[in-house]
Amino acid sequence: MNYGEIERRTFRTFLGFSTLLLGLIVVFSVITSGLYRVSDIAYDYNPELNMNSVESLIGKSIWLVDDTNFENFYEENPTVERISHEKVLPRKLILEIVISEKLAYIEDNRQSPPRTFVLYKNLYTLNAPANEGILSLTINNGPVLEGFLEEVVTFVMTLKKYPINLYNIEMRYDGESIEVRNLNTVFFLGSPSDLGRKASVVGYYISEEPCDGEVRIFYSEDIQRYKGISNCN
Repeated sequence: MNYGEIERRTFRTFLGFSTLLLGLIVVFSVITSGLYRVSDIAYDYNPELNMNSVESLIGKSIWLVDDTNFENFYEENPTVERISHEKVLPRKLILEIVISEKLAYIEDNRQSPPRTFVLYKNLYTLNAPANEGILSLTINNGPVLEGFLEEVVTFVMTLKKYPINLYNIEMRYDGESIEVRNLNTVFFLGSPSDLGRKASVVGYYISEEPCDGEVRIFYSEDIQRYKGISNCN
């Protein structure tokens, strides 16, 4: 039996265990140290936001702050699209809060009195008494199928790529098809599907080929995309 080899293995095992234990002690000491407790949280003030859950991070170890700490913040502030954080050691958090964009003012006439609300980019809806300068949509009949609001969001986001005043855009839905008006032009889009691609045709006509009249949008099998047939005065 080679007692020297056994002693060397025992020493290496002891050394490895001691190093690991020392590392754990150092990590625990750093995490629990008062030096690394959050004492300053910087963000742009917005009176419409509830910051209670964020302020509750004061006194928490900065090493333990991660995205899960902001789940309550999203629940308390449904208009927020994203919140990100940066750690400035030893005690400061810098927050960047992105508010979801208001995309459409919707009037739902299927109930009495009609419900009027704003649709946000993140699909949150908030009751609102009047249009604040965004695209408008009137729902006159149903059904409104699942995914309808997602289609509206993609329609508006596509139109925003064109030099268009969205306040002049009026959408109407009768339960079967979508009609879009812009000043003296009426677009017939058919069913409320593929509205993102149909919006590309609408955006093109408004910005590049103005028409006082009607434009019917349909899917062309020949060119594998949507196109318009215009009847302009």
